[in-house]
Amino acid sequence: MRLYTKYGLKLLAMTLFSALLLSSCVVSKKINYLQTRDDLPQYSDTVEFSDYQLQKGDYIYIRLTAIDQDVMEMFNGFTYSSYGNNSQYFSSDNSSSRLYLYLVDEQGCIEYPYVGKLNVLGLTLRQVKMLLEDKLKDMVIGFSIDARLANRTFSILGEAGSGKYIIPKEKFTIFEALAMSGDLQLYSRRSKIQVIRQTNNGTVVKTFDIRSRSIIDSEFYYIQPNDVIYVPFSDAKVMGADHVTSVISLTMSTISFGVLIYSIIDSIIKASKK
Repeated sequence: MRLYTKYGLKLLAMTLFSALLLSSCVVSKKINYLQTRDDLPQYSDTVEFSDYQLQKGDYIYIRLTAIDQDVMEMFNGFTYSSYGNNSQYFSSDNSSSRLYLYLVDEQGCIEYPYVGKLNVLGLTLRQVKMLLEDKLKDMVIGFSIDARLANRTFSILGEAGSGKYIIPKEKFTIFEALAMSGDLQLYSRRSKIQVIRQTNNGTVVKTFDIRSRSIIDSEFYYIQPNDVIYVPFSDAKVMGADHVTSVISLTMSTISFGVLIYSIIDSIIKASKK
């Protein structure tokens, strides 16, 4: 009887150890980033970073800096010192800041003082700067133009939290965006992450597997202003994986307890026979 108990304990230990190794292997494949496995999608677009192209509804913060203080006030609507204390005008997206912003209207134009309407749809901020400098070169002496996008934000929904965040720099990657929101949760469906992107040709939804290392050279790598990142729940969580894990744990605990009780009873019986 003791032999059976000994073998039972060994079998239980081997089963638990094998289950632990198997679960660790499966979990690492499901959640690790930058994997090079053959069964993962390969994105070979080789897309390099490109500057953001202005769209309808964008807000541009434009500042003219000149030697003449009066000229600055004439174009900017406030003094240089007040501008220095209000950098939030080009880093936020609220109603008060829009008093000093230029809206890209439904025709793709902005209305700039003493210049009039300028079509900026599809232009980069660098191109807007060059366009304004060309328009003003015969009107203002010794000046420069600084153009920035005010609505530099992205949003996250689903299993990576939820919120709206400011893009802090030009080249901003999907990994940096997820890190800002607190990273993906254990039950995030990493193979079906979606980026909802507004373009001048309409809304585009891009679906990709973030575990694949090849996304570094793909169109999915860099986040653009106004992107919405959606991280769906995994099937495991939808089907109640937490409960399944609890059931397995309870079952193994019950078996262990049963073997222990059996061993105690067997020892008592043997002791009584002596």
